[in-house]
Amino acid sequence: MGLNIAKLADEFLPVLGAAGVKALTEELTGLASGQDGWKKDVLALMADAISTHGPEGIQVAMDAINKLLDADDADVPDLDWADLEVASNILARLQNAEASRKKEVDAFLVQFSTTMAKVLEALIKGLTA
Repeated sequence: MGLNIAKLADEFLPVLGAAGVKALTEELTGLASGQDGWKKDVLALMADAISTHGPEGIQVAMDAINKLLDADDADVPDLDWADLEVASNILARLQNAEASRKKEVDAFLVQFSTTMAKVLEALIKGLTA
């Protein structure tokens, strides 16, 4: 991916503290509620990861999603930190995804990174104003 959203979050969210993590989690949850299917699941997983792991959660979720897309049945990522329904849904949708779906998810993650850069910028401005 072109933009390293995980690196950006790692650098700025600790400075913004719990308020930044909470605001980003709420933003992702709101974005997820406006989506359907696997897009909703990906965004909900991101929200769960950030809520549980803080800024590192973005990378934790991205790693889990990539592992699901590339994994065979024996190589399932540990999602015990995620909401049970979110983990179940994303496992069902992505683990057995067809090649075309995998390309769609990859493209969505790139789009997500661009959107999250804008969201982080807005959060930083809002929380530091």
